Amino acid sequence: MRRSSLLVLGWATALLSCSGDDERFEADSSRLAAPAAVSAPPSSVAGTGSCPATGLWSECAVLERLDRAGLAPRRDSAATTEAPLAPAGTLVHVGRFQLELYVYPDAAARERDQSKLDRSKYLAYDAPIGMNAQPTLIHSANLIVILHSRNDHQRERVTDAIVAGPPQAPAAPTPLPPTRP
Repeated sequence: MRRSSLLVLGWATALLSCSGDDERFEADSSRLAAPAAVSAPPSSVAGTGSCPATGLWSECAVLERLDRAGLAPRRDSAATTEAPLAPAGTLVHVGRFQLELYVYPDAAARERDQSKLDRSKYLAYDAPIGMNAQPTLIHSANLIVILHSRNDHQRERVTDAIVAGPPQAPAAPTPLPPTRP
C-alpha cells in the first residue's frame, strides 16, 4: 500500500510541476516569429515552372525525381562523356556516389546510341553486384543513367526513381456525360 501511495504522489508531483511549464513555454514561444508558410517552388511541381512534364526526361525532371526519392542530388558543373554516347552527360552526386545522365531527344535516339555500348562493361540495373567494380546501366524512355555505386540499396532507389518513367503531361479532363432532366 505504501509503495502505491508513493507512486501516485510521484505522478501528482510530476503533473503539477509540468503545468507551470506551459505558461513559460507559451511566453517563450510568443516571442518567436510565426513561421512563414512553406510552399514548394514552382519547378518542383511536375508540369509547372521551368521543368514541365512532357512525357520525356529532361535534366531537371531527373533531378526532381531523385530529390523526391529522398536522394538529395547535387549537379556537378563539370560535363562528363562516355564513349560512344553522342551527347555530353551531366555528372550528379548523390551521397557518396555519382551518376551520369545522358538525355536524348527521343527513345529511338537513346536506343540507337545505347546499342553501341559494350554491355560487358556495365551491370544491368536488375543484376546483382559482382566481384568487379562495374557501373550500373539504367535506361528509361529517352534517358541513359550510368550509376557508379556498389551499394545495393542506393542502386535500387535510383533505379526505382528512373525506371518509373518520365513525368507525364497532364491529361485533358474527360467531360462528364450530360445529366438527365
